[in-house]
Amino acid sequence: MKRRVLKIGALVLALGLLTGLAWFANALLGNPVSGWLARRTAEAYLTEVYPGTDYRIESVDYSFKSAGYNVQVVSPSSIDTHFTLSLSMTGRLWRDSYHTAVESRWNTWERLETEYRALADTIFSSPDYPYGGDVTYGRLWMEQEYGEPSPPGLWVGQLELDKDYDIRALGAESGWLILYVRQEEVSAEAAAQILLETRRQFDEANIPFYCVDFVLRKPQNPDGSYPADGPELHLRYFAYTDIVAEGLVERVRQADEQAKAYYAAKDAENTP
Repeated sequence: MKRRVLKIGALVLALGLLTGLAWFANALLGNPVSGWLARRTAEAYLTEVYPGTDYRIESVDYSFKSAGYNVQVVSPSSIDTHFTLSLSMTGRLWRDSYHTAVESRWNTWERLETEYRALADTIFSSPDYPYGGDVTYGRLWMEQEYGEPSPPGLWVGQLELDKDYDIRALGAESGWLILYVRQEEVSAEAAAQILLETRRQFDEANIPFYCVDFVLRKPQNPDGSYPADGPELHLRYFAYTDIVAEGLVERVRQADEQAKAYYAAKDAENTP
């Protein structure tokens, strides 16, 4: 009798473990039935909501964070038309990102910024550019991206879906370089030389930009840590047209003072 009880207990324990593992695997990886339900719901939804389009399902992926499925939808005829349908494990639609991704022209802006960043990377990643290795990239400023005065930007909602834009022309209007450099000399004179060399290389490559955010700091310590203090130079939205040799050092000094005053005011606002 005792052996029979032990066998039943072992069986119950084994079934419990299997059930627990199945539940854990389902929560972590999803399951074929739920994946099929998500695809079926997405196909019916696309037929009903977007009739007459060539939208197709590119993939159905389980999301561990939401415990549901993300269905990626694309259009073979439109480079900017791609969006996500989010669904529950039972195939119930949670969210359609078409409006925020396609209709709002976010995808279009993201495509253009990626193109401009790739252009800027041809300079920043080049062995001929002597100031790489910290933070260096280019981007396009999106209008109203931040709640403060800013360089001219792209009005995202006015972009045209799938339009082949002149990325260099956009760069001249709203190209924004982000440049963080670490070196021993931290001074307005050193910053002026870095800005002039950066402009020279971008000009020679015909990659326009409107302004640059620039930070000049001391290099890392021998142990790999960063200096806790030391001189720093900051420039915010320093205009391309101001990067000319005559009077540049003084303009850099003034811009550094203005940037530090701005950051100090922001810190004061956030201090309880």
